[in-house]
Amino acid sequence: MKFFAVLLVATINLVAGFAAIKSGDKIPFVDMHWGFPPQTVNMAEYCGGRNVIIVGLPGAFTPTSSLIHVPSYVENQDALKQVGVEEVIFYCVNDGAVMGVWMHKLGLAGSMTQMFGDPSGEFTKACGMEMTHPGPESIGLIGRSKRFAMHVVNNVVKYVAVSESDDDPAGDALPDATCAPAMIKAIKDESLINA
Repeated sequence: MKFFAVLLVATINLVAGFAAIKSGDKIPFVDMHWGFPPQTVNMAEYCGGRNVIIVGLPGAFTPTSSLIHVPSYVENQDALKQVGVEEVIFYCVNDGAVMGVWMHKLGLAGSMTQMFGDPSGEFTKACGMEMTHPGPESIGLIGRSKRFAMHVVNNVVKYVAVSESDDDPAGDALPDATCAPAMIKAIKDESLINA
C-alpha cells in the first residue's frame, strides 16, 4: 500500500511539474532520514495528528542557518508552544547522519526541534521547493532546498513562506520571512481569521 501511495504522489508531482506546496495541500507521503544508520521517517505519518512547523534549509552547517535561522526557533520555543506548535522539524538535502551531528553541535537535545535528512531531495521536490536559481547551481549546489517554512496541522499545510530574492536565492541576507517570529505572527493571524 505504501508503495502505491508513493507512486501516486510521484506521478501527481511529475504531472504537476512540482508545483510549490501551498496552504490547503497535504504533506507528501515521502520518507526522510533520521540518525545513523539512517532510520526512515515518513513525513505524512509523522505529521499526522500533530501541529508542527517544517523548515527547509539550503544546507546543514551553513552560517545563516546555524547562526540565525535555527536559533530563532530555539529562542522562541515558549511563544511557539503558546500558538499550539508541538515541534519544529528542520531538514536539508543532506543525510540523516549529517543532520544528527549538526543537531548535536547546536546543542538542541531536549528542545522542541528535530532534524531530518532528505538525501535524495525527494521531499524537497515533492514540495516544489528545489532551489533552481543558476547562481547556486553554478557553484555546484544542485538539488538543494529553498529556505522555506510551513505550518502544518494534521498533515494539512496552513501557511508557507519562502525566503529568497533574485539576488539572494538562498535567502541568506533576509531569512526573516521564515524565522520563528514571522511564523508565530502568521499562525496568530491564521487563528484570528478562523476564529
